Amino acid sequence: MKKPLRSHFNFDSLRVRLLVLVLLAIVPPVILTVYGAWKERQQAIHMAEDNLQQLTQLAATSEARSIEGAQQLLSVLSTIPELRGDAKTCNQFLAGILRKNEGYVNFGLAQLDGSVSCSAVPLNDKVNLAGRSHFKRSIQDRAFAAGDYVFGNATRKHAINLSYPVFDNNGAVQAVIFAALDLSYLDRFVSDIALPDGAVLITADGNGTIIARRPEPEKWIGTRASQALFDVMIKVGFGTSELTDSDGITRLHAFAPVGTNNISNFKVSIGIPIKDIVAPANHLQMMELTTLAIIALLALLAAWFVGDVIILRRVKALVKTANKIAAGDLDARTGIKYGKEEISQLARAFDSMVISLQQHESDRELSQAILFAEKERAQVTLESIADAVITTDKRGNIEYMNPVAETLTGWSNIEAVGLPSTRVFKILNGYTREPVLNPVELVLQQQSNVELIKDTVLLSRDGIEYAVEDSAAPIRNREGLIIGVVLVFHDVSDSRKLAIQLSHQAAHDPLTGLFNRREFERRLELAIDTLARQSKQHALLYLDLDQFKIVNDTCGHSAGDELLRQITALLQPLVRDSDTLARLGGDEFGAFLENCSPESAIRIAEKLRQTICDFHFVWQDKIFPIGVSIGLVNFNTNALSLPDLLSAADTACYVAKDAGRNRVHIYRPEDHQLAVREGEVKWNERIQKAFENDRFHLLAQGIVNIRSDQKSFSFDELTLVMADESGRLIPTSAFLPAAERYHFMPTIDRWIIRTTFAQHAATIRNARDAHPHVMLIRVSSNSLDDESFVDFIQEQFVHYALPYQAICFAIAETTAITNLTRALHFIGKLKPLGCQIALDDFGSGMSSFAYLKHLNVDFLKIDGSYVKGMANDLVDCAKIEAIQNISSVMGIETIAQNVEDEITLDKLKKIGIGYAQGSAISPKISFYPPASKNPAP
Repeated sequence: MKKPLRSHFNFDSLRVRLLVLVLLAIVPPVILTVYGAWKERQQAIHMAEDNLQQLTQLAATSEARSIEGAQQLLSVLSTIPELRGDAKTCNQFLAGILRKNEGYVNFGLAQLDGSVSCSAVPLNDKVNLAGRSHFKRSIQDRAFAAGDYVFGNATRKHAINLSYPVFDNNGAVQAVIFAALDLSYLDRFVSDIALPDGAVLITADGNGTIIARRPEPEKWIGTRASQALFDVMIKVGFGTSELTDSDGITRLHAFAPVGTNNISNFKVSIGIPIKDIVAPANHLQMMELTTLAIIALLALLAAWFVGDVIILRRVKALVKTANKIAAGDLDARTGIKYGKEEISQLARAFDSMVISLQQHESDRELSQAILFAEKERAQVTLESIADAVITTDKRGNIEYMNPVAETLTGWSNIEAVGLPSTRVFKILNGYTREPVLNPVELVLQQQSNVELIKDTVLLSRDGIEYAVEDSAAPIRNREGLIIGVVLVFHDVSDSRKLAIQLSHQAAHDPLTGLFNRREFERRLELAIDTLARQSKQHALLYLDLDQFKIVNDTCGHSAGDELLRQITALLQPLVRDSDTLARLGGDEFGAFLENCSPESAIRIAEKLRQTICDFHFVWQDKIFPIGVSIGLVNFNTNALSLPDLLSAADTACYVAKDAGRNRVHIYRPEDHQLAVREGEVKWNERIQKAFENDRFHLLAQGIVNIRSDQKSFSFDELTLVMADESGRLIPTSAFLPAAERYHFMPTIDRWIIRTTFAQHAATIRNARDAHPHVMLIRVSSNSLDDESFVDFIQEQFVHYALPYQAICFAIAETTAITNLTRALHFIGKLKPLGCQIALDDFGSGMSSFAYLKHLNVDFLKIDGSYVKGMANDLVDCAKIEAIQNISSVMGIETIAQNVEDEITLDKLKKIGIGYAQGSAISPKISFYPPASKNPAP
């Protein structure tokens, strides 16, 4: 009978365990190798996703540009008068357009019923587009639309149809102009993109038909993409996904839309085989595993043969010596030579054990003496510290109290020992007066440290209350079991009283004792936040005393302070306990009526008003009647923010004062219009005083050439600012609405022209430059309507002998479009003389392209909102690029304003913008006269 394997091979032996340890040591490298290879594969996939997404986005952008170019071309063609002529003229015109534009197979015009009325390519049969989706979308959305794949019957080419509405003079859709874009031309836009080996690029329309493919575009264009790929294109839209293609190869696909939704519904996908991505990581993993296997085999052989000599023989000697010591032979020695390795150190420990046993008894007696001394020292320490200390057993019964604890609890240590801690340490909440859970019981329940909640009060045995703060912690033995609790606390009555006093001062007005503005706004904002969860009806009152300034100016501030105190005494009894009455500043008060209906709110407001109206303030020998104007705002939602709510109440109070004072006005939305109107009246007065005291100033900011391929042209733009009484400069945007409303702009414009012409003419005469520096001056719509304004400008040129080419006039785009006749007259009078013309804030809505060819201008100043957003917004960047393209075709220079950083400047240079203006180019400086030290914002 064969012996079992265990008899030949002892699995409990040290040798086998050493072998197992060697094997276990090999396991982590194997795991790390496998994990590292997995991470390499994942990293390779992530890198491939990023690169693939960039390639896909590049392809989508390239195709989108071709469609956007068609959109711009159709938008320009839609305004051409030849389209509205007879069919022959239209056919000839479109045929000419087709010859000039590569990549298009046809241009045509369809009427609203879908019938094609003219075409660049002769049609053998009548064609009707009424059923085409792109035709319907162009009419319905009144915008550009891209259609799906078609195969032209007349052209015999693969194409996609693009449509753009043609508007009549009233802005109604009159017809639809369409173009057929050759898909081979569209495919050419992505042909220069270097694809990885095995990669496939597919562009599909909204129906899944392939309209561009790399490689083999001729084979695939016009066929349908696989259903799995098309489904993911529609669902993912933008991102990556793994798919098994129709050829059985699993690829990592990236997707991107071709332009925005108003450009097309096409999708682009590029796929790379997964096996090509992870092949390097798999090869590296195989090499590392092979190396580890060889190392493991060598380590096992070394452990088997060397372990016996180095470890096992010496371990047997240790076992023999240990048995002797266990039998009481304290003279036994291991006989092993001492060294630094572990077995030698263990042998030294065995030999030292006998001496340790002999000294054990004497050491034990010495330890007892030291422990007693430490206990005495701890006892003295506990009795000397300033904090109160109580210790309990594991049941919560008191074992010890130091003198401070005796003083605060009113119990002596002798009396308290053995009593439950809940009987000696009685605590409650200082505000609610409800009992608080005993910290000793909490520690025993949670078996962890605890701290008292804030505002805890200790009730002593003598009935004295102490504000206390404490912490309790478990006392554990060597095994970690809880054998008791230590409670440490101290008296914080003085500091808590000081904190309460400071908190009260921070939330109350020192003069009246009412809540101050900060606490009032905090409570109001808390109520607004609560309305998001629970609907309630609240009211806000804004009170402004009508005669306070008279009292203050006549009798002094002490009388004013006394008046405020007496008014406070009158108001406090009239509001409910749940309401918040506060002094907001000066003679202004606020009342927040919580859970108050509109009827009750008006009743309380009238009661407050009547009470103050009936009150007469007496100071020395003078009697003053007092009134109050109250603004009332009812609200039950969080639609208004805190600033909006306070502004509404202030506005209502303003209307109450404006209507005759001493009344209550309930806020209505139109009240803001009145307040704004009154504000403009104040600006009217300030503008008049600015004229009287010569407080208008001009700031100049340089406009710099940023394109190296064009002739440098130097000019500055002038900006008007107004100085207030303190000399601080106010920007134009602050007073411009009032200046336009009260017809100050013609006078202001004439002042700017006289001032600029006089200073600039003197500068040019001194410089004697053949090419004078140009100043750009904005012209307002009010001045444009003034029939004598152009004559005035011509007179100033003659009066100051200023060259016409030294001035560039800027007209806002909206002003030029809404008053086209006046703009054309202005340009027609001054441009032939040599003046240059700029169209300011161009691009808002892109509606002016149709009018641009009628306006003979030299510069387009691009709307600054597009320039600010172009660094992070592809749409804004595309709009600026479109403006530059149209301007370049028409021979008009472009100026980008509000250039605030180098990133934006670099993007403008790449697009081809001619000039730039902004803080990144040059700051605003004083032109004439010298400006204040405080620059205008």
